[in-house]
Amino acid sequence: MSDTPTEVEMDPDVLVKTVDLKKHFPLTGGVFRKVIGRVHAVDGVSLEIKRGETLGVVGESGCGKTTLGRTILRLLDPTSGQIFFDGRDITYLSRKELQPIRRQMGIVFQDPMASLDPRVTIKKSVGEPLVVHGIARGPKMRAMVLDLLQKVGLNEDHLNRFPHEFSGGQRQRICIARALALRPRFIVMDEPTSSTDVSVQAQTLNLMKDLQDEFHLTYMFISHNLSVVKHMSDRVAVMYLGKIVELTPHDIFRTTLHPYTFALVSAVPVPDPRFAGRAQILKGEVPSPINPPSGCRFHPRCVFADERCRTEEPQLKDVGDGHLVACHYAGELDFGRSAQMEYAQAVGEA
Repeated sequence: MSDTPTEVEMDPDVLVKTVDLKKHFPLTGGVFRKVIGRVHAVDGVSLEIKRGETLGVVGESGCGKTTLGRTILRLLDPTSGQIFFDGRDITYLSRKELQPIRRQMGIVFQDPMASLDPRVTIKKSVGEPLVVHGIARGPKMRAMVLDLLQKVGLNEDHLNRFPHEFSGGQRQRICIARALALRPRFIVMDEPTSSTDVSVQAQTLNLMKDLQDEFHLTYMFISHNLSVVKHMSDRVAVMYLGKIVELTPHDIFRTTLHPYTFALVSAVPVPDPRFAGRAQILKGEVPSPINPPSGCRFHPRCVFADERCRTEEPQLKDVGDGHLVACHYAGELDFGRSAQMEYAQAVGEA
């Protein structure tokens, strides 16, 4: 493969695009540490993220959501496939070639405490990108950091404090400020509210929406919480065992077409006794990403699976209006539509 970046024809509304993106982690063993297997963390993901939109990514733990986000940012080198940013192929750019592009990308990590250096002040943590990219130092850097902190609801008193002196919600706001330091166009939000309580979650989500409008940001929003994803996202991608199985621009609670997505939706708790016991409990365990099953990867746990599902891998296909589903029987399966609509309404009211 060539290391030379290439320009491609892309929809002008698309900022980020991946083509059959894969990230496999080698497993080694024996005296000579030979490769004895590979973890198929991301295994052939093709998607587009439009300018100014929020693409939500959901799925069980270990399905590859975080690895996908980090690979798109080139924090991890892809095994194969292509990554395009603003029409440019950045898949095999060198570290030096990537540096100006990195200014246009950011990430908010899942654990804010682990992503902040406990030995340096918040002023240095947030200001480090400004120094590394030669944008500001000294008093100018301090002024820019203060402006960023004020945008996320903090003040001058917080500049010289250390991470352990803040609450979880405040630390997440600091991480958001750091991600905004270089005025990026694209930010990966990796479970940004998982370490905060419900009241702080609402503040953080509203803050991210306000900042998106102010800075014209594009988000990839990774989360387990389907209700939060529904609130934040313009489109939702559902991942299972390294692949996208459904991608919908509609309300995920009302338009589910893949059995796995329906199982996720039905598991969302609703404080209404009418829906007690309605959750569709998936049978079995998630198959190993080291040796994924043949055919449809979901077939060992799917109540609708047949021989075709066991032998033929379904492709992600458009079933209308930009709704993509990787299921041989998309639109033909009976999930109990009337019950699903009633449940969706209860979730929306909860």
